[in-house]
Amino acid sequence: MYPNLFSKIELGTRTLRNRIALPATLTNFGARNQVTERWKNFLIERAKGGVGLIISEIIAVDPEALAQQAIVTGFDDTNENSFRETSEAVHKEGALLVGQLWHPGRQQLWHPTKSPMGVSEQPDALSWTVPHVMSSDQVRRIVDAYVETAKRLDYCGFAGVELHGAHGYLIGQFLSPWSNKRDDLYGGDVAGRTRFVTEVAAGIRACCSSDFIIGLKMPGDEGVKDGIDPGEALVITEHLVSSGEFSYFSYGQGNFSLSLETHVPDVHFSPGHFLDIHKKMRDAAKGVPVMALGRVDTPELAERAIAEGYGDIVGTSRTLIADPAWPQKALDGRRELIRPSVFDNWCWGEVHQGKPLQEHHNPYLGEVGEAFAEERLPPSRNPRKIAVVGAGPGGLETAWVAAARGHQVLLYSGSSSLGGKLRRDSALPGRSEISRIIDYQTHLAELFGVDIRLGEFGDASLTRKDSPDAVVCATGSILSPPPSLSEEGNSGINAISYIDEPFNGGTALFFDMDHGPTAYATVDLMTENFEHVILVTPRPQIAQNVNYCSAIGVHRRLHQMKVEIVPSYDLVDFDGTAVTCRNVFTGENRVFRELDALIYATPRRANDTLAKELDGSVELHLVGDCQSPRNLMAAIHGGHMLGRTL
Repeated sequence: MYPNLFSKIELGTRTLRNRIALPATLTNFGARNQVTERWKNFLIERAKGGVGLIISEIIAVDPEALAQQAIVTGFDDTNENSFRETSEAVHKEGALLVGQLWHPGRQQLWHPTKSPMGVSEQPDALSWTVPHVMSSDQVRRIVDAYVETAKRLDYCGFAGVELHGAHGYLIGQFLSPWSNKRDDLYGGDVAGRTRFVTEVAAGIRACCSSDFIIGLKMPGDEGVKDGIDPGEALVITEHLVSSGEFSYFSYGQGNFSLSLETHVPDVHFSPGHFLDIHKKMRDAAKGVPVMALGRVDTPELAERAIAEGYGDIVGTSRTLIADPAWPQKALDGRRELIRPSVFDNWCWGEVHQGKPLQEHHNPYLGEVGEAFAEERLPPSRNPRKIAVVGAGPGGLETAWVAAARGHQVLLYSGSSSLGGKLRRDSALPGRSEISRIIDYQTHLAELFGVDIRLGEFGDASLTRKDSPDAVVCATGSILSPPPSLSEEGNSGINAISYIDEPFNGGTALFFDMDHGPTAYATVDLMTENFEHVILVTPRPQIAQNVNYCSAIGVHRRLHQMKVEIVPSYDLVDFDGTAVTCRNVFTGENRVFRELDALIYATPRRANDTLAKELDGSVELHLVGDCQSPRNLMAAIHGGHMLGRTL
C-alpha cells in the first residue's frame, strides 16, 4: 500500500525513510524567544508518527529578524541545549530534522523596535511598510548571519537547514523582480537576484558537515504583476541548480499582498491545487529533489503525487497538525483511523492572532504522547451507562471517547443523520470537507459500540425510560432574531432555516452579525438563488471572524458575485418587503425596498431547555453550544475532555 510514498530517497548523502515531509509550521509554542517543551514535542511526536523529513518552524538568524517572542533564536547560544535535545529525539525516532532559517526583511511588522530592512524601498502590499534599504555591508552581514546560524544547528545535530525564501520574506525579496530594484551586484538579472541566496548556501556548504542538507523554499507563483510566476520560477530554479549547492527545492505560493490567500489554500481550493507548478519545477531541477506541497489531504493524493512525478517528496502540514500519526496509520493499513484535516484554516487563524497553534479535533497538540493519543485513552475504573442527547460534533466526540473508555453510551439524534448543524454547514458551497469531521467521529462511535438512536430526541423522560447514570446535554444553540425585531413579529428567516430549505427570488438582504465562514458560505448560496444580494453588517468591516488568508477569499468571491456590501449599518425595521437600517456612527437611516427575503445570522443563544428540565434529577453535564455558544473547536475539545472524565 502506497509503495512510492513509503520508498526511501536520498537528500545529498542522507537517506529519508519515506517521502513524507512536515513543512515548516509556525506554532507560537516558543516563549521569550526560547524553545519550550511544547515546541520540541510538536516535532518529536510527528517523528513518532512516521514522518520522514521534519522541518522546524522559523528560526531567526539575526536580532533584527525577531518579530515576536514566540519565534526562537538561532543567532546565539540561547537554544543550543534544546536544539540538541530535539534533534537527538527526532533522529532517534527515524526522521531527519532540518531547521528553517528565516529573516522577514521588510515584513518585520510585529516588533515595536526592530527595523524592517528590505532589498529595495518597495513596501509590502498589505501593510505598506517602507523598509530601510540594505547597504552592501548589511547584505554581507546578513549572509554571515545565515551561515553562523546554520553552523550552530549543525553543531546541535540538525541534519540540515531550509532557507525560507517564500511568502515575501527576505530571500524571496532578493529573488523577485517585483521587489528587487537594486542596481548593484545583488539586483538586475537572475544572476544578480540569486546572488544573495547562493552566497548563503555556499557559505553554509563550506563550513558545515559534508552530509549537511541545504534546502530552499522559494516562490512558485507570487501572484503579483511583474513578480515571480511559474515561468520565472523555472528560470531561477535552473540557475540555482547550476550552483550545485542545494539538496532540495520547495515552492510556496503568494506573498504579502492579496495573493496571500494562496499561501494556505483553504476549502475553496481543490486538493493538490498547486501540484502542477511543482511538476514543472521538478523538470527544471534536473534531479535535485523537489518537495510538492499545497493542499495535499490524503495518503492517496500523496502517493499519486510521487507516482506521477509531481514531486520527489510530499509536504503536508495541516494534515499532520490534525494527526501526527497519519503516515504510520497509512502504512499499517488503518486509513480510516486518520484524523482528517478539513482545510478551513482555523489552525492558521489562531497562529495569525498570536495564539498557540490549535486544531478543531486534536486536543493534544504539542503534548507528550500526542501521536496515537486516541489509542491510549485511559479505561474507566467505573463503567456506567451514559446518555448523550444531541449528535453534533460535541455530542459525538463525548460519545465515542466515553465508549472507548468502556462506558455504555446511548447517543440520541433528533434527526435522521448525525452531525447536527455541522452537517448543514457541509452542504454549503465550499464547505463539503467539513463533513469529514463528522464521518471520522461516526466511525469511531460505531467502532466502540455507541448505541446510536437516530430520529429520537432525548427528552426529560429518558431518565425514566433508559435509566442512565449520567446525561450529557449537547443540544446546541438557537439563532435569535435581530435584536431590533421581536420574535413574534416579521423577523425574516434565520440562516440555518434558509440552508435547510433555500429558495430564490430577485433581491435578498443578508444581515450579518456572525462574521464567520458559514455566514459567507450562506451568502455564496444566496448568490446562486437571487439576482441581487445585499450584505449589511453593523461592523465597519466584514469577515472579522475569518482567518486573514481565507478572509481575502471571502472578499474576492463577494466582489466577483457583485454582492452589495453595506458596512456600519444596524437593522432597525423590516415590514415584509423593506428593511430600514441605521448607520451606527451617524444615526442616518437607509431603506432597502422591494426585497424578496431578509435572512440573518445573529448571535446564538444556548438551547439548554432539556438541561434545565433535568437539573437536580440526574448527574448532568453540558457540552458545546448548549453550555456556551462558541466555535467548533470548543465543542469538540470540550466533548473530548468530558468523555475522558466521565
